[in-house]
Amino acid sequence: MGEETFRVAELFAGVGGFRLGLEGLPSKEWESEHTVPHAPNGTGFRVVFGNQWEPGTMTQHAADVYAERWSLKLKDEGQGWRVFESDDGDVFSNENIHRFTHRVANIQRVPDFDVLVGGFPCQDYSVARTTSGELGIKGEKGKLWHPIKRMIKRMNKKGGESERPKMVLLENVPRLLNSPAGHRGLNFHKILDDFLTLGYEVEWRVINASEYGMPQQRSRVFILAYRTPQRRDSRCVNGPEHFGMSGPPKTKGPMEAWMFGEGASKKNENWDVGPFGQAFPATGSLLNGGKLPLPTDLEEYDDRQAPFGNCGYAWKGQFDSTRWVKQFMAWRAKPPKGSAKTDSPSTLGQVIIDKQHASYDEGYELDKDTLEPWEYAKSEKKEYRIRKNAKDDFPELWETYQACLKSQDQAKWDEHKDEFEEHVEDGTMRVYRYQEGQIAYPDHLDVASRTVITAEIGSTASRTRHLIKTPDGTWRRLFPVELERLNQFPDDWTKLDGIRDSRRGFLMGNALVVGIIERLREPMYKLLKERSR
Repeated sequence: MGEETFRVAELFAGVGGFRLGLEGLPSKEWESEHTVPHAPNGTGFRVVFGNQWEPGTMTQHAADVYAERWSLKLKDEGQGWRVFESDDGDVFSNENIHRFTHRVANIQRVPDFDVLVGGFPCQDYSVARTTSGELGIKGEKGKLWHPIKRMIKRMNKKGGESERPKMVLLENVPRLLNSPAGHRGLNFHKILDDFLTLGYEVEWRVINASEYGMPQQRSRVFILAYRTPQRRDSRCVNGPEHFGMSGPPKTKGPMEAWMFGEGASKKNENWDVGPFGQAFPATGSLLNGGKLPLPTDLEEYDDRQAPFGNCGYAWKGQFDSTRWVKQFMAWRAKPPKGSAKTDSPSTLGQVIIDKQHASYDEGYELDKDTLEPWEYAKSEKKEYRIRKNAKDDFPELWETYQACLKSQDQAKWDEHKDEFEEHVEDGTMRVYRYQEGQIAYPDHLDVASRTVITAEIGSTASRTRHLIKTPDGTWRRLFPVELERLNQFPDDWTKLDGIRDSRRGFLMGNALVVGIIERLREPMYKLLKERSR
């Protein structure tokens, strides 16, 4: 890739998925044991700062894994926080991100970096009226986007544009684009509006890892922000307007080429292809008729569908006769046929370990008696629910309700259907219908797995936990190492003394699919090397 190296800061680092994807394996000792191909060190990226904090727990398992895997040494600690350093002076902070970014002095001690990455949890914003009657967003400072915004803003510590990150790559759940329920799109509006105010153009795409040949059906929205110079008449530093655009900027053809690459409906050799378009070619149908101004009236975000689709681009520019309007274009994107070809494992069956070679106890295996609750958990259900605050309103029905729940038998619910329906139909919602469709039982081995969740490892029968039947006829739950493989981490990445299997499952439920970042690495590097300034 060349000799130039771009420095990276990683927030909400978890066990290091972004770092693995950008840097490659931390040492040669992993190369003989890892299951999926990772690039060696020397990829053009180096993580110089990281932060990870798991709220609500004293033991910081994710930070422990991160520090161990990258040979970080404890430098300083206090009550509820730790700071680690590498031999090269790279810093890793295990402390509350709100606390860390609240003080400008903390941020200014962060080593200079070019790229900011992180997978932050989605939290809903809400709308409130001020005393003057204007609508505004409330509760901003408690949301986890806010520390990212602080980090970007306050890294501009010398007063020049060079200190802002050249590029920002974030990951979140797809609901970010269409939430909260009462103001659909407000969450993402806040992020777009802040990025544009901070001097960035923003691109987003929902990517399902399995649609591009990876072994897990895990959909996440990835957000790429490109720094613009802080001069009102300057073009984006490394976005599609900066190079290679023939014709007016942000027109449909060049923009689709940038967004979708070989899947774009029109092609021109003078049109550039962006990182998403290179790494994840797609086709797309334009929404909303073209570009729209980013709403300034928050009442436009209501309980209807948000306008952001699953793919889009936002920038500041001329809109009709007005200049420097915050605006965006959105698409409904889907991968083209044949995009899933890969040499790496792409199905659940390809990551499964033969039990003869697994160092796990027999508690993962299920026999005929213990299978029955799992079969019911994954079956189609037509049940009822009684709200807890209505328990005293229906004492006899409540006892029937508890008996039905414990029975795990659809026939039991059907037997008492008329008793429940009588109260469902009163319209108070104290008693309501609850239905679930059937899911695979056992999980299919010839396709990508379902999404790994944080509660993946546990002995209790669960609709969302995986249950497989191996080729030798054994029924069992998934091992931690198989969850690591589904996220394309090296085998036993989360295996440390003191970390139980259930916690290893939790860590993988919070992780990203490393292959997504690996595929973005080279196009991001080329863009930064050729265009950043």
